[in-house]
Amino acid sequence: MVKQRRHGLALIDVIIGSVMLAVGLAIVISMSSRSLLRQGDAERQITASWLADEIFAMILVVGPEEYEKTYPDSGEFEQPFKQFSYQIEIEEGATYYSPVDAQVTIFWDVAGNKHNVKMETKIARRHGEEQDRAPAEPIDREARYWEEIEANQ
Repeated sequence: MVKQRRHGLALIDVIIGSVMLAVGLAIVISMSSRSLLRQGDAERQITASWLADEIFAMILVVGPEEYEKTYPDSGEFEQPFKQFSYQIEIEEGATYYSPVDAQVTIFWDVAGNKHNVKMETKIARRHGEEQDRAPAEPIDREARYWEEIEANQ
């Protein structure tokens, strides 16, 4: 009789262990799926920040006044960023010499949930005529490189 009770206890131990293992695996799988979702969201936020930074760089290079005349203030990006769209707001400064306020909002949609990243900065206007930024003398980088090698020998 004692031996039969031990066999019953072993079966109960196996059942309890299996349930504990199943609960533990369910928790691990749930946590990993949440982690993957959050990683994907973080990647999209980083991409949106890069795209906003690219727009700010274009406004800076072209100049706020020329940018407003040349480029649209909203739209969608081209491939591979087709899921992102943007809206740009450029507000004039108080005086002609004060910087303009530029605000870029990047939008994207994930499974019916709308997300956005909004960034803003101040950008100085371009004053005066365009300057020639070419160096007075051409730079021979290869010659400099070989001069340094010869000097070290």
